[in-house]
Amino acid sequence: MPLYPPPTFPAPGLLPQLPNATLRALTQADFAAWKQLRDEVLAGLAHPDMYVREDDEAAFFTQHSLPRGECIGVFLGEELVAYAMLGMPVVGEYGHLGAVVGMPASRQAGVAHLASCMVRVPWRGNRLQALLLRLRCAVAQAYGRPLCLAVVSLHNAASRHNLLAHGMWIEWTGMIDGLRRQVLLVDLLERPRWDLQDTRLIAGDDFEQLCAAAASGYVGVAEVTDGPQRLLRYARRLPDVLPAAHGARPL
Repeated sequence: MPLYPPPTFPAPGLLPQLPNATLRALTQADFAAWKQLRDEVLAGLAHPDMYVREDDEAAFFTQHSLPRGECIGVFLGEELVAYAMLGMPVVGEYGHLGAVVGMPASRQAGVAHLASCMVRVPWRGNRLQALLLRLRCAVAQAYGRPLCLAVVSLHNAASRHNLLAHGMWIEWTGMIDGLRRQVLLVDLLERPRWDLQDTRLIAGDDFEQLCAAAASGYVGVAEVTDGPQRLLRYARRLPDVLPAAHGARPL
């Protein structure tokens, strides 16, 4: 049976600022271009902890490609300018973020991992990360995995800001593989309500206080800027929830 390349979709409606861009799923044939993009982005990080490279990048790429996941690439001509990965973990396997945050086992089959997302420097500022976040949420919901989780470093305030701005909240803070990390969550089928009469403001890099807030039942729901300092507003979840009005799109 002949092998056909994945379909390529022009994106003028999705990316009016980049009318010549196309989107498609990456395959093993794109591994070298994917790795080159990552090499460029990781070499320019302001702090090495912002993203720690996986030990086996080939295995990581395979794990986030069909049938275990999806890797969406944005191309301008032949150049890969951005990508984003979606993982669909198996319940009980190592690294399942649902287990990390203490999610009941009965819900863990509905988890999708919003994994690595990177954009080449010349093409930043075109809302590619926002588009790729929404596309991954749509794909996750299509696969019946409405619980989307993402990991960020405490040093990566920009990524955390983007995820919070699109309706995710900080569910958990702690150590993952010896690294200080936060796990953000969005449930595409429910819209939680927060008790904003009982909140805490915590510095975004205060690991101990962030862990203590999570242990006390608080989650990070917003970012507050106080001069040069970024504070995170933590609140408790109210017991009742509303049906999600946004389908596969975070608010």
